[in-house]
Amino acid sequence: MRIRWRLPLAFALTTLVFAGLVALVSAIALRGVLLDRLQDDMAGQARQYATVLAVLGLPGETSGAGLTLTDGALLQELTRETGLATGVRFTVIDSEGVVLADSLADPKLLDNHAGRPEVAQALAGVEGRARRKSATLGIEEVYVAIPLPTSEAPWSQGALRVAQPASKVNDLVAAAWQVPLIVWAVLLLPTLVVGYLLTRPLISPLERLQQVTARVASGDFGARAGVRSNDELGALARSFNDMAEQLESRSAELKAESERLQQMLGAMDEGVLLIDGEGRLLRANPAAERILRVGLQGEEGRPLVVTARAFPASVLAERAWTAGRAIAETLELPDSRWLGVEVVPLLEARARRPEDRSARHTLFVVRDETERRRTEQMRRDFVTNVSHELKTPLAGLSLLADTLQHAIREDPAAAERFAQRLTAEIEHLTELTTDLLTLSRLEEPEPTSSLLKERVELKYLAEAAAEEIRPVAEAKRHRLTVDTSGAQKAVVIGDEVSLRTMLRNLLDNAVRYTEPGGHINLVAKAETDAAGRLWGVLQVTDDGVGIPLADQQRIFERFYRVDKARSRQTGGTGLGLSIVKHVAERHGGRVEVKSTLGVGSTFTVRLPAVGE
Repeated sequence: MRIRWRLPLAFALTTLVFAGLVALVSAIALRGVLLDRLQDDMAGQARQYATVLAVLGLPGETSGAGLTLTDGALLQELTRETGLATGVRFTVIDSEGVVLADSLADPKLLDNHAGRPEVAQALAGVEGRARRKSATLGIEEVYVAIPLPTSEAPWSQGALRVAQPASKVNDLVAAAWQVPLIVWAVLLLPTLVVGYLLTRPLISPLERLQQVTARVASGDFGARAGVRSNDELGALARSFNDMAEQLESRSAELKAESERLQQMLGAMDEGVLLIDGEGRLLRANPAAERILRVGLQGEEGRPLVVTARAFPASVLAERAWTAGRAIAETLELPDSRWLGVEVVPLLEARARRPEDRSARHTLFVVRDETERRRTEQMRRDFVTNVSHELKTPLAGLSLLADTLQHAIREDPAAAERFAQRLTAEIEHLTELTTDLLTLSRLEEPEPTSSLLKERVELKYLAEAAAEEIRPVAEAKRHRLTVDTSGAQKAVVIGDEVSLRTMLRNLLDNAVRYTEPGGHINLVAKAETDAAGRLWGVLQVTDDGVGIPLADQQRIFERFYRVDKARSRQTGGTGLGLSIVKHVAERHGGRVEVKSTLGVGSTFTVRLPAVGE
C-alpha cells in the first residue's frame, strides 16, 4: 500500500483505538454507576417489603400489630406476588439461613443461604451486597440483603434479600458502547479526507523524490529532485541532489576511462581476455578474436570453452592460481599455429571476496607467435643453407689458388685455365653475396611505402630487362621475343631497381633451364579485373625442362632447387625466385607459375598499376 494512503488510514485507526478506549472506560464507569444505583433502588425495595413483613410477622411469630403468620404458604404467596408486582426477586431467610419464601422458586428446593456473602452480612446485622451468577437461575444477578428485624420490626430474626438480573445494566452499557463507534463511523470519511489533505504536502515531494531516485537507479544520473522546502524533506532532497551530481561526475569519469581502455585494448596487437572463476568470458578485445579465430563479441557471460574450444583457458587459469603468480605458456593449436600466452591471476579481486569462486578473475594476454617461429626456423635454415652454399665455392677457390701457385711455374697454359675457373668461382660467389644482400634487404620489416617511390613504365621495364639478358640468351642460341603492345598505358609505382632485378631473375631462370636453341617470350601488358582495378602484368614463357607439379609450390623458397645436379651445371644461387616473390609482394603484387615437365614454364607477375 502506498504511503499516501497509509498515513490517513493510520489516522483513522488511531481514532478508532482512541474511540474504543473512551468507550471502554466509559462503559466500565457507567456500569459501576448503574449497578450502584440499581443496588440502592433494590435496598429501598427491600426495606419497603421488610416493613410489610414487620406488620404481618414471620411464620410462628407475632407481629407488632399482634398478627401472626401461622402458614408459611401465605408468606410464600405474598413474596411471590410482591416479586411479580415489583419485577425483582425477593427471598426471605431465617436466622439459620433457611429459605422461608422466594418469589421465583420453591423455597423447599433451595439450598441453605447462610453461606451467601450478602446473606451472611445481613445475618450479622449489616446490609450486604454482591454480584455473581445465580446458582438457581444460571444468570448474572445483583444481590442486596438487609437484616431482619429492622428498626421497624426489632422482634424478628433473619434476612431479606433482593435480587435482580444484571442484564438490564449490561444492556444499557452495550447501548452506551455503540455511541463512540457510531461517532467514529460518522467521522471516518472526514478523517480520511482531512488526513489525505494534511499529508499531501509531505507525500507529493516524497513521491517526486522516489521517481527521481528510480531514474538515477536506472542510470539517468542527470535527474534532480525539485524539492525546495526548508524542512527535513528539503534537506534530504539537497543531499540527494549532491549525491546524484557526484554519481554523474563519477559515471562520466568511469565511462571515459572505459572508453580509453576499450580504445587501448582495440589498438593492441595482443589479444586480451578476462574470465571469472567459473570460466565465463567477461571481456575480450578484437585482437583476441583475430588470434583465436572465433567470434567473442556478445559472448560475455558464457563459458569460454564453448566459444573457443581449442584454447584451454580454465586449465591455464588453474595453473596460475596454483602458482599464485603470473605464468607464461606456449600453445600449439590443432591448425599448426603457435600462441604465446601470459596468464595473470588477479589476486586483489579474489582478496576482496575470498569465499566467492567467481571472483577469481584471470587475465590472458595472447600473441600469435606462428610467424615468429616460422621466421626463426627460416633464419636457421637460411644460416644452414648459406653456410652450405658458401662452403663449396670457398673450398673451390682455395683449391684453385693452391693449384694455380704450382701451375704458374710448371704449366702456364694450365695456370690460365685455373685462373679462368678462379674468376668464375669468384663471380659466382659475388653473385651469391649480392643475392643474399638483396634478399636480406627485401625481408626487412619496412613499410611498403619505403620502396614505392618512382613511376616505372611497364613497357620500358620489359624492354630494358630483355636487352640486358639478350647477350646471355644469344650465347645459348635462344630466341628471345618481347611483346609490349598491351602495356602502353601501364605504370607501376615502385622501386625501379628492385623491379628490374625481379624481371632479370625470371629471364635468367628461363635462359638457364631451357635447352640451347629454345624460345623465351616476354610479355608486358595491362589488365583490368572484375572490380575495375588496373594491373600491370609481366609474363615470361619458355619451352625449357619444366617443373614437376610437386615442386611448383616450393620453388620460391630460398636455396630450393628442383634438380641440384643440373643447378650445379647451370650455375645460379638458388635465391632468384625467392627474390622475385619478395619484390612482387613488397609492391603489393603476386607471382604465379604454370609448368609442365618437358614442355616448359610460364611465370606471371601481377603488380598494381596506374594509367598514364
